[in-house]
Amino acid sequence: MPYVTTTCPFCGCGCGLYLEVQGQRVVGAVPSLDHPVSQGRLCVKGWHAHELSATPQRFRTPLVRRNGELRDASWEEALDLVASRLGEIRAARGPGAVGVLGSARGTNEENYLLAKLARCCLGTNNIDFADRLEALPGLFDLPQHRHLTTPSLTVADLEGADLILLWQSDPSHEHPAVAARVMRAAEEGVTLLEVSTRRGQLGSLAQCHLSPRPGTDVYLVYGLLRCVFAHRPPSTPVTEALAEDVSDRSAERTEAVTGVSAELVDKAAELISRAQRPVIVCTRGVTSWQYSTELLNALSALSWVNDGALQPRPVILWLSRYCNLQGARDMGVVPYFVTGYQPVADEGTRARFSRAWGRELPAEAGLAAWDMLEQVRGMLVMGDDPVGRLPDPGRARRALRKLDFLAVIDILPTATTEAAHVVLPGASFAEKDGTFTSADRIVQQVRQAASPPGAARAEWKIVCELSSRLGYPMSYHSPGMVLDEIAALTPIYKGLSFAALEAGWGSHLSLTTEIAPPDLNGVDEETESVLHRALPAPDAEFPLVMTVDYSLQAWVDDPMVEGTVTLRRELGADRVPAWPVIQISAADAADSQLSDGQRVRLRSRTGEVQAVARLSGGVSPGIVVVPFAMREMVAQVMPSAPHPESGVPILPPCAVSVRKV
Repeated sequence: MPYVTTTCPFCGCGCGLYLEVQGQRVVGAVPSLDHPVSQGRLCVKGWHAHELSATPQRFRTPLVRRNGELRDASWEEALDLVASRLGEIRAARGPGAVGVLGSARGTNEENYLLAKLARCCLGTNNIDFADRLEALPGLFDLPQHRHLTTPSLTVADLEGADLILLWQSDPSHEHPAVAARVMRAAEEGVTLLEVSTRRGQLGSLAQCHLSPRPGTDVYLVYGLLRCVFAHRPPSTPVTEALAEDVSDRSAERTEAVTGVSAELVDKAAELISRAQRPVIVCTRGVTSWQYSTELLNALSALSWVNDGALQPRPVILWLSRYCNLQGARDMGVVPYFVTGYQPVADEGTRARFSRAWGRELPAEAGLAAWDMLEQVRGMLVMGDDPVGRLPDPGRARRALRKLDFLAVIDILPTATTEAAHVVLPGASFAEKDGTFTSADRIVQQVRQAASPPGAARAEWKIVCELSSRLGYPMSYHSPGMVLDEIAALTPIYKGLSFAALEAGWGSHLSLTTEIAPPDLNGVDEETESVLHRALPAPDAEFPLVMTVDYSLQAWVDDPMVEGTVTLRRELGADRVPAWPVIQISAADAADSQLSDGQRVRLRSRTGEVQAVARLSGGVSPGIVVVPFAMREMVAQVMPSAPHPESGVPILPPCAVSVRKV
């Protein structure tokens, strides 16, 4: 029985595994013993990744909507229809009327070709993907925030850490390979701190667990920095400036705003002050809220606190939910960058890519995914599901149904394919070659172990065929040719090729961006007043604060999990209740005379719904937690809102009441 080496298609950890092949079927998955991340282990998703090839829900033939229903069609008919309809919309309404979405699960090569199709065939920079909002985050792709994302730590850096700070992150749910390292480090004596609304599974190992009121994380960082400098006096111009910025942030003032006791703030700060190699683990629980810019800027200040402040090291390890979220951004699936974050507004960049691609590139930045839905008339979506990924599923679903034309390339049914006029069947990770770039920027190969089922095809081939029909032939014989072109045009991918990646476990992208000294301008009175006004305001009628938890039931709404029988059962995707389930502290439940599992009326200033209350020892008094997967069920209570700077849709915390039905 042969084994094919490949990369796990689920989270951004980038674990290595072997696919067991029997004849033309992939029948199993086993971990690599010497892979630097998985280290002989896989989580439940990795162990069952092979089932994606055989799941009966797979698309196996092109589908075209006739009389309101998707029906089987030939490849010629489906491809001709997609090309003609997108071309008609572009000709009638201009390039800005067409939008393209790439995929955090597509390979680098597929995303590169899709971005090339958008810019060369359709003439638009309306190219994005819904999951970019939970990158560090989509907001930080803006040029003025690049210092917050590069350079970054790797998973391997956890082994050399002397302090690990989990900030609104529970890797035991979303990134088990990282959780195993954190657990091992804590057992070996590494200091572990946790800042979270809900105590995570690793919280029992932490020396300190800090639970700030939702929306007050920035204030907590300022207070921690103030106390850190009290234990370790500043010794450089940068740290002296930082200490001055936070000089009035006493532990007592921090307690008044955040609810975290002054004693606990000082204890955590003392532990941080001793650390020489701290690592802060962040996931979308940090990036998906209203003032994530200020929070990440404040957290980056910890890079300068230790004795090496003249040459600070990165401190943030950002973990993406999906296997190639980082790679999709690197490949220019962004409205204002081509590959490697080279701005489309730069004349030299456009000239270089125009020479290489043989077409003039549009200079005007395109629309982000969350703006695109309601402003374009035709869309091509490859492996993305804006209904399932964006904070407001109802709005996304309504917008897709109003489109003049929607074509989707995917392997499994999603809420987005339900609205499609054409569905083109793609290949799973086990049925194609390519590369993924993990969250910590390690480029690894994905290798074909079997053929796609039925008439399904690898996405890179589908994009090339569509491009030819749109008048721009793409003549590639393999994904290796595409990677060679990527490397030639993208400085951070320079020198990469399939041949170079064959030896070892991938290549770590070298990023030379220096860490800029943080400017804690969030401390000034004007900005602070804006921050303060954005905080939820509980009162006698609405005494609790509800917030979204991104780790609870993290994979429930994922199509790859829902399309795999074993994972549906193991991860609880087959047990989604009819009512939203909220978590509440035992103290708050007692005040409202609630018992575990009781039906309740959940109210806010914008609406009400019925829900089921679960008592949780991990939730602090005064806080109600709802999983992100249930956001549509509580939309009347917690409506989405645009980020004040980027327009990224977010789910800000709100004041609520919980009463028995």
